[in-house]
Amino acid sequence: MKDKAIILDLDDTLISTHYRQYCCINDYLINEGKQFISFDEYFQMRRSNNLSNTKLLKSLNIELDWEAFRLYYLNNIEAENYLALDELIVEKHFLAEAVQKDLKLVLLSLRSNHANSQKQIQNLGIAGFFEEIYFEKHDQGNNPKLNRLQQLNSDLDIVACCGDSVSDYEAALQLNINFVQVKTSLYRLPDFEQARQFDNINQYFSTIL
Repeated sequence: MKDKAIILDLDDTLISTHYRQYCCINDYLINEGKQFISFDEYFQMRRSNNLSNTKLLKSLNIELDWEAFRLYYLNNIEAENYLALDELIVEKHFLAEAVQKDLKLVLLSLRSNHANSQKQIQNLGIAGFFEEIYFEKHDQGNNPKLNRLQQLNSDLDIVACCGDSVSDYEAALQLNINFVQVKTSLYRLPDFEQARQFDNINQYFSTIL
C-alpha cells in the first residue's frame, strides 16, 4: 500500500520571496547608479500587471545591460544573504499535524543552489517535517518538475500537489494529480480550471487536518 503524500512547492507557497527579489534588484540598480521604486510600489506593480522583474524594469524606462542584469540576478538571488530575507507563510503547526496524521510531506522546489536552499529550510525550522526534499534546476525548455513528479506519483498515493505557478499546475494536470492553487505568488493568476483555490497554504491545511 502506497503512503499518502502531499507535494509542496517552496517559493511563494511555504515562504514569501517577494522582498528578496526586490532587494536583489534594488542592490543591482544601486551599483549601477540608478534609483528604484519602493517595495510597496514594486509589489503592487507586479501583482496588478502580472509583470516579470525584467518587464517591470522596462516599464519604468530603466536602461540596463539586460544580459548582465539577468546573470547577476541568477547568480545572486539564492545567495545566503538574500535567502535570509524570506519569511514563512506556512504555520509550522500545520506541517506537524499533517505528519502526525501519517501524511508524507515532500518538498519539490525549483532552486539552483541546493546547499543554500537546504540551509535555508533548516534555519526556518521546516526541514524536519519533510520525508523527501528535492530541488530541481530551472529549465527554460521543459517543465523541470515533471519527471520528478512522475516518479513520486508512481511511488506514492499523492493527495495533492500544492503550488502557486502555472508550470506546477500543468505538471500535476498532465499526471492527473489533484492540484491545490495558493494565491501567494507575485503574479495575480486566474483560477486554474481543474484545481482547488486557497488564499494561502494555511487555509488549505485547515480544511484537511
